[in-house]
Amino acid sequence: MHLKNSLLFGLLAVIMLGGTVTPVLSQSSPEMGIVINEVEINPSNGAEFVELFNSSSQSIDISGWTITPSSTWKKYEITSNTVIEPNSFMAFTHHSSWFKDFGDTISLATNSGELIDQTPLLADQDNDGNTWQRNTDGLDTDSKSDWRLKMMSPKSSNGKII
Repeated sequence: MHLKNSLLFGLLAVIMLGGTVTPVLSQSSPEMGIVINEVEINPSNGAEFVELFNSSSQSIDISGWTITPSSTWKKYEITSNTVIEPNSFMAFTHHSSWFKDFGDTISLATNSGELIDQTPLLADQDNDGNTWQRNTDGLDTDSKSDWRLKMMSPKSSNGKII
């Protein structure tokens, strides 16, 4: 009888909990829909860039946000009146030695310093047209497996979940 009551209580707890769970997407702020989606750290033409993607359903003002490599003195501040529309891409360039080819981590933070996204350590010793890209636009599991090195596709999709 004790085991039966324990199982019933456990089932009741699961049912009650199930009714109160809110999906993660509805709990997060729209800013959490912005991710670093593609990074060129060793281009053949000298134009290093970071592409951001807005996976949310809202326009997001990223004015004053910063894109910062491991060498924090190379921080780039996004200009005023910069808005990324829903399901859209925006690429930023800084200068030709923004990133280290032998390995860099890139962070994105709000103007108040809140960390929004960060790449794993990325390295690219080949001076070619390959960039580090998320396998699927906006998918962020905080794993290196989210990323792959392939032919660049700035301001366009790397892949979508169908």
